[in-house]
Amino acid sequence: MPNLPLAHFLTLKVVAWSLAGMVTAGAAAAGTVAFTSSGPAATGNASGTVSGPARVAAGTGGTGATAPGSSTAPAAAGAPASPRSSSAGTPASPVRLCTDLASKVEAAVGDAQGGADVVAGDAGLAPVLANPELANLLASPLFQPLVSAVNSAAAVPDYCGLLLDVPTVPVPGTLTQLPASVMSQALVALPAADLAGVLGSLPGGTLAQALGELSPAQLASVFSTLPASAAGSILASLPAGGLGSVLTALPAASVASLLPSLPASDLTTVLTTLPNAATGTVLAELPAADASGVLTRLPSEALGNVFTGLPTGDLSTVLTTLPAPALGTVLAALPSPVLGSVLTQLPASTVSSLLGSLPASTVSQLLGKLPSSVLPGLRGILPPSLLPQLL
Repeated sequence: MPNLPLAHFLTLKVVAWSLAGMVTAGAAAAGTVAFTSSGPAATGNASGTVSGPARVAAGTGGTGATAPGSSTAPAAAGAPASPRSSSAGTPASPVRLCTDLASKVEAAVGDAQGGADVVAGDAGLAPVLANPELANLLASPLFQPLVSAVNSAAAVPDYCGLLLDVPTVPVPGTLTQLPASVMSQALVALPAADLAGVLGSLPGGTLAQALGELSPAQLASVFSTLPASAAGSILASLPAGGLGSVLTALPAASVASLLPSLPASDLTTVLTTLPNAATGTVLAELPAADASGVLTRLPSEALGNVFTGLPTGDLSTVLTTLPAPALGTVLAALPSPVLGSVLTQLPASTVSSLLGSLPASTVSQLLGKLPSSVLPGLRGILPPSLLPQLL
C-alpha cells in the first residue's frame, strides 16, 4: 500500500469502505455520519457519529451498502466517484467529500509536476491536504458542505485529516479553528496509532489547547487509548500550565492508572514540569501503591524538585499515605536541604508520626544527612525512643 500512487490508494480506500458497508449495512442505516474510526465496530449514537466498520456508510454517501454491480460503486482502477453520487440521491458524506477532495488535489498537483505522483498511503495524505491547491477547490459548491461543517475553509484540511485517519495533522496551526465539538468527537474516534500520530505532531501550545477542549471523560478515553510510550511523550511535550490542566481534569482513577505506566524519563519530565499546586493535587489523589511506585522511580534531584514548594496539606497527605518502606526510601533519597525543609514544614505531630513509623536504622540515616541547623528543632518533636539517636 505505501508504494501505491495516491489516486489508486484513495480508490482502494473507497472500495474497502464499500465492501465493509455491505457487512455493516444495518449500522449504516442511521444516515450520513461525521466521525469514524478504524477501531472496533460501534453503532451510531444520537449525534450521528459511529466508529469501526460502520465508517463505510460515510464513504458511500450515508445510504448504507451499495449492491454489487450498482453504477454507484467506484471502479477498482478509477478515481473515487463524484461526491454527488448516491443510489438514493442523498448528499455525499463528509468522508466521501474529503476523499474526492484529496483525489482532486493530488491530480492537480500531479499535473503541475508533469504527472508525478505524490507520496501515497495515509501519511501521504497530509501534504496533499495541506497543499494550497485545496483552497481553490473548496470554492466549488461541491465542497461547501465541508466548509459549513467546520465554519471555516482554513479548518477543512485538518477536518479531512481526522476523518480519513491521517496519522499527522496536515496544518497544525489551524487545528484549533475546528469547533470544539467537532474536534473532540474526531479525536476520541481515532484508533490508537493515528491518535498518537495526530497528537504527537502538534506543537505544545496547540496540543494543550486541543486537549483543553475535551471533557474529563473524553480525556480519560484518549489516554486510555494511547500506548504508555505515546502518552508519556505527549504529556512531556505539554507546557506547565497545559500539563497541569490535563492531569487535574483527568479522573483520579485515570491518573492512578496513567502515571505509573509512563516511561521513567517521561514521568520525571511530567512531575518536574507540573506547577506545585497541580503536583500536590495529583500526588495526593494517588492510592498508596501507585504513589509509592511513582515516587520511588524518580532520581534524587527530580524527587527534590517535586517536593520543593508542595502545599503543606498535600505534602502531609502524600507522605502519610506512603507505606513505611516507601516512605523511608523517598525521604532518604531527598537531597539534604530538601529533607530539612520538608521536616520543618510539616506539623510536629506529623513529623513525629512519620519518623516513629520508620526503623531505627532509617531514622539514624535521615538524621545523619540533615543540616545541623534543623536538628535542634527536632528535639521536641521526636518520640522519646528516638531521642538517643538524635543526641
